[in-house]
Amino acid sequence: MTYRTIILKPIRFRKKSNHLNLKLIISLFIFFICLSVSYGQKGIEAGGWIGPSVYFGDLNPDYDITHPGIAGGLIVKYVFNDRINLKFGANYLYVHGDDLRYDNNFQQQRGLNFRSNVWELGSELEFNFFAFKPGDREKFFTPFLSAGIGLFKFEPKATYQGMTKKLRMLGTEGQNIGEEYASTKFAGIISGGFKYALNNRWILSLTASTRILTTDYLDDVSTTYPDLLVIESLRNDPDAGLFSDPTENSYVGKQRGDSVNKDSYNYIGIGVTYFFGGLQCPDISK
Repeated sequence: MTYRTIILKPIRFRKKSNHLNLKLIISLFIFFICLSVSYGQKGIEAGGWIGPSVYFGDLNPDYDITHPGIAGGLIVKYVFNDRINLKFGANYLYVHGDDLRYDNNFQQQRGLNFRSNVWELGSELEFNFFAFKPGDREKFFTPFLSAGIGLFKFEPKATYQGMTKKLRMLGTEGQNIGEEYASTKFAGIISGGFKYALNNRWILSLTASTRILTTDYLDDVSTTYPDLLVIESLRNDPDAGLFSDPTENSYVGKQRGDSVNKDSYNYIGIGVTYFFGGLQCPDISK
């Protein structure tokens, strides 16, 4: 009787990618753009906002909001009607995370940190739940929702033993030279809030906004530990291993981050915009 050896390979289940959510946002954004252009343009708003920013990811897995950064930006809106606006934004956010802030054993042993400036350009289609007309006695406030797409640039850094270095070009997870993650990526945008017209020109708003990112490297942490000696040699930097693993233990191939759930950055902003009114064509002179 002959026996046959059967090797069972573990089945890996994949969660749905954030790319599906991003495609849905883009599709809805294009649909509502096409819908809104059927209305005549009513005017322009312009102004700015400021508020706290919060990062969620491998170095903040429990959605802690007690260590915010600072954020702000400029706003321009095309007002199609009292319900629909097309918003353009240029924003800056400072995000950061540190394992040593938290009590769980995995983060304490890992001991990673990062910080990054984030620069962003984005566009959102905004829907007012109530008809909104600055200066109107009854239509001077409304909650709103908006969604769109953005392009953002980031560059994570970390500090260990008094040294601060940019992490991307160190290949901290064993990336080969030329195969580092991109520092400019697309994101889906979802926002909501409340706006209030102070008079017929000035508008005050409160906005909460989140980004669905197409990268898991906002914090430079995603997959497994590399061989520290290999990356030090590959990058020709004796400190590359320290920035990959501050404990400098032999964790080769073990979990360093969670590659399934993407990072995100978020903010709450108080904004002030000025409504310039309708852009009407002049009457034809007789």
